[in-house]
Amino acid sequence: MIEPSGRGNRWRAVGAVMGCALVAAGAVAAAAAEGRKPDATIEFGEGSIAAGTGYTFEKGWLAYRGDRRPFRISGLTASEVHGEKVHARGEVYNLRSVANFNGNYTSITAEAPQGGDFDVEVLRNRNGVEVKIVSTTKGVDLRAAPLGVTITLTAND
Repeated sequence: MIEPSGRGNRWRAVGAVMGCALVAAGAVAAAAAEGRKPDATIEFGEGSIAAGTGYTFEKGWLAYRGDRRPFRISGLTASEVHGEKVHARGEVYNLRSVANFNGNYTSITAEAPQGGDFDVEVLRNRNGVEVKIVSTTKGVDLRAAPLGVTITLTAND
């Protein structure tokens, strides 16, 4: 049955077009993001596991503008861990100030590897800082725990 065109139908059509445009814009932005340079890099390893909350890594390192700053990260889960020490590295984007690195992060996507054996987990905090994390331990995929990931800068030793 064909409905007569009216205001309601026009608004539905406008809404559908706007929705498609937003999806396309998001895909273009994600593709453009792949070409950007990271503002900082991270590395961490040898964490401890707690039931329900995932791994906690007491000593990670943020390399930002020529300085190395220690941090603690908790709330990552790992698959296929069989007594190995888990190590990871990552890239940090949209970091305008080291203070913006602190915070609670949620998963925005898990990316398939590009010709490798390692998956990438992408996290974002409320400051807009994005962290791409990849396990460097073969066969171990790190993911954000359901309650998210917390990163806290710590004092230099």
